[in-house]
Amino acid sequence: MTDIREKTFVILPAGSGALYEGLRSLWSETFGDAPEYVDAFYENFGDDIKGYVMVDEEGEVCSALSCHLCGEYEGRPVYVSYAVCTREDMRGQGLAAELISAVRDEVTEAGGISVVSPAESSLVQYYAKQNYEPHFLAIQRAVMSPDFDEEEFDDFDEFDLDIEGADPTPFRASIDLEPLSPEKYNKYREAFLSGRPHIEPSAAMLRLMESETMDGCGLCSINKGDAICAISDADPARVILTELILNPVLEELSMGIDAEIAAMIAKHFDAAETVYVTPGPGGCQGMACGLQSKNETLPADEEMNEVYIEEPYYGFPIQ
Repeated sequence: MTDIREKTFVILPAGSGALYEGLRSLWSETFGDAPEYVDAFYENFGDDIKGYVMVDEEGEVCSALSCHLCGEYEGRPVYVSYAVCTREDMRGQGLAAELISAVRDEVTEAGGISVVSPAESSLVQYYAKQNYEPHFLAIQRAVMSPDFDEEEFDDFDEFDLDIEGADPTPFRASIDLEPLSPEKYNKYREAFLSGRPHIEPSAAMLRLMESETMDGCGLCSINKGDAICAISDADPARVILTELILNPVLEELSMGIDAEIAAMIAKHFDAAETVYVTPGPGGCQGMACGLQSKNETLPADEEMNEVYIEEPYYGFPIQ
């Protein structure tokens, strides 16, 4: 219970009935998602999601969030506080901060890890005040569709890929997108991200990723496993990849292969550009509470390839 401006607010679980309906309505009004989407979101996560609301003395929902099990990090459950929202006429009074803190404490006191994903750059500092630290870092880039020159990749023929589960065929200058099952996608993802701070997605999280991609077939391998990606949208303007993860052997070559792959994906879909997120220091993709700091440092300003743009789509610079 909290008292703000002589009004009493109570935090309650919103699993069903009027409280859930209030959460769903506020989510829809704030983010523009249809109520049916909110219902589908909850149905997807089932027992792994809980809704929380802050209500006033009249029982009206003033602030809400949904907390779902995203996966595991180093064997510990990771819960994401998602769709945090406050009624427009009640904003600026600290209600959401109070709600976020209460759910955070519930998760961490039970031994879990509480995570938030900033939807805009200003929220990085906002969540920092709630004891969240940037932990899962990513670089946001965009690349235009090129006239691709295969001769640039002739030198890659001598490299064999030695990641377990990956096809040993050397990298080729072509894009062969093949749909992956969520299970196989996670297998590649875990192999490629070994040694990096990352969350292993739960089965429910993978279902959501698959269902939100194009026709449910957006979890793809590239060149029979040289890289993997999640295609969230594609149209004549741009292809949006929520992930682009390379085999570490390719990454170590340090020749902008991620940009070349992204450019070829744009070309494959006859789109003007590809916007993509790839793991690495540079922006804040997720903030965590309940973890010891990995002491990750952000690189000094680097000279970016001219095909990149710096306007972020998903990962945000840490101020």
